[in-house]
Amino acid sequence: MRLTRRNTRGAAAVETALCMIVFIPVFLYALFLDDLLRHAMDSQETALSTVWDYTVQDYASTPSSGPADEDSPSGNEPFKGFYSAQVYARYMFCDHESGIDSFGPGKGPECQNDESHHAELAAHACWLNPGAKQVYCYLNQADPEGGGGGGQAGAYGVTLHQSYMDRFARGGVIRCSARLGVQNYLLPKTFLQTFSQIELARETQSRGNGIHGNAQGGNVVDDPKGLAGNVYLLPWERLAIVTDTWALTKEATSEPGKANNDSEDLYVRVAQVYKDGGNQGYTQMKSSAEAFVSDATSEVLASGIQLASLPPGDNPAEPSLSIKPFPQSGGPTQQIKQMSGNSSYFNSEWRDWDKDNNKATHEARGKYYLGCKQAEKC
Repeated sequence: MRLTRRNTRGAAAVETALCMIVFIPVFLYALFLDDLLRHAMDSQETALSTVWDYTVQDYASTPSSGPADEDSPSGNEPFKGFYSAQVYARYMFCDHESGIDSFGPGKGPECQNDESHHAELAAHACWLNPGAKQVYCYLNQADPEGGGGGGQAGAYGVTLHQSYMDRFARGGVIRCSARLGVQNYLLPKTFLQTFSQIELARETQSRGNGIHGNAQGGNVVDDPKGLAGNVYLLPWERLAIVTDTWALTKEATSEPGKANNDSEDLYVRVAQVYKDGGNQGYTQMKSSAEAFVSDATSEVLASGIQLASLPPGDNPAEPSLSIKPFPQSGGPTQQIKQMSGNSSYFNSEWRDWDKDNNKATHEARGKYYLGCKQAEKC
């Protein structure tokens, strides 16, 4: 039996119609998945860049009150800049990318009612979706969204060690988390129902209702098939870093016999350990020294001499610290008054005479951090 041209054309039309059942959904899904992949990367960038912002904070500064922002916890910051780092991260990523930031009055228009950053074709991500959450960070405590434990990093339960941490610790384990919600603006929920009764996607949204409005009114349903409701919640992005809790950001300089009133100075930190009640050697020495000076005052020396009036270099109850920055040339020498003149001392372990390990380490590293001469290569 020979097929006529009309029969051939009819068969081709039927084949095309049948193929469209597969080709059109696959094409639309490709567009949707492309947007979804980029949104997943946006969510990762938000959490990843925020947690790394904490590596450049000034941990040695005295803590101050957090920024006046409704999204930030109230009270004093654990260390200066802790709250503001994440607040400004939320400003930056409120439009899901870091390239267009006006930082105008308030939070900037893109963080309020501006929807111009929603330019995707198939899927739109929004922090306003139910279940979504902008980036938040927590210090030495569990993430309330389910990430990690709590407690101070490096705590040993030793009285002397803990007293130092309580006064000078600023960092620790910092955990940041973020989650984006995505809605479908292209994929039809059903397609060619005459041929197939299978649903393809969650409910399709209309741009005419406003993307932010759709997000706020979103319906999240925990459906294993991913078809109920109208919000796709991306996985939580959780990251954590351990920061230096005792870092000093300025050069230490101190001379014997002199105390420094700077609350973050190296002298103050040495005194904290030296005079701590948990330091048994100091406790035993202090009482003996006071008894000796008391006896000497009453029997040998003139009355009125008190241990508390002596400078740190003479008072055994106070540390005597000598440290100088290494100069551009020569060594970190220091003139110490002795008897009727001055003597020069080299107050650094730079020259260990036999091995000079500090000097060798410095020369090997040079001006590069940890010896890494190529950025991001080590």
